[in-house]
Amino acid sequence: MNQVNRNQKLHDAEETLHLGVKELGLNLEPKIINKLLIYKDLLIKWNKKINLTALRDDMSITTHHLLDCLAILKYIKGEKILDVGSGAGLPGLIIAICEPSKQVTLIDKVEKKISFLRQVCIELDLKNTEVIHARIEALDRQDYFDTVISRAFSDLDNFIFLTKKFLKNSGYWLAMKGKKVAGNKLLPIQLEHTVIDIMVPFLNAERCIVMIKKN
Repeated sequence: MNQVNRNQKLHDAEETLHLGVKELGLNLEPKIINKLLIYKDLLIKWNKKINLTALRDDMSITTHHLLDCLAILKYIKGEKILDVGSGAGLPGLIIAICEPSKQVTLIDKVEKKISFLRQVCIELDLKNTEVIHARIEALDRQDYFDTVISRAFSDLDNFIFLTKKFLKNSGYWLAMKGKKVAGNKLLPIQLEHTVIDIMVPFLNAERCIVMIKKN
């Protein structure tokens, strides 16, 4: 994979997104890139009214949100994905935009965030998404997912406990983390697991995924 010259001056968010996608080795069609940019603009617009993210400008949202989520695409397993505590749709909406063949369910307890998620799905014509307003512990359904992912849960043990009934046997939990996970935090996990370091283009910060397999 060709490395982008990190010393070059980037002029705008769209250029950064294109270069980041290239560095990640992703082959995204122009219409997909366009949807990601529209999502970014909707996030900035709605963020002025409701608190979706602490980030406010095009560039930081592109690096810290779009590219951060794009960097984990290749680790998504199977066709049915559950994004727990989806918030502004990270990473669930990014997965749904880039992988139209996958069915992505997004769940969040905050009604205002759910309104945003639903509006994005309408404006981007995302037919492969389901948005649920609920707490994960109160969700009562019989769906079984190939991958359960979260970018928000800090307690891995609790994440597994609350979602294990929704994950297929041999399915995977993916926990996105902003820094290296200390070994003592993984001790309660009595399941096969791997910590994968993630390199996000133009983001000078530690990122990793804890991938846990359900027996």
